[in-house]
Amino acid sequence: MSNTSILYPALIYKNNKTNVFVANCLIKNFIGYGQSEEAAITNLENILNRSSNDYPVKIKPVYKFLTKLM
Repeated sequence: MSNTSILYPALIYKNNKTNVFVANCLIKNFIGYGQSEEAAITNLENILNRSSNDYPVKIKPVYKFLTKLM
């Protein structure tokens, strides 16, 4: 039996106004909050696992959103 999971990218950043870390899922448009990066990622994974029952969801942290114009 294979262990299949869905991997979603999430932009991780710190909100300087409230000193809270934010994990923003770029595909599903969900946001997780936490006092640390790990807590924000875990919160977002829990939210995504509640919304999708087919496969477990894992988060790939992304720290910079790179756009390159040609």
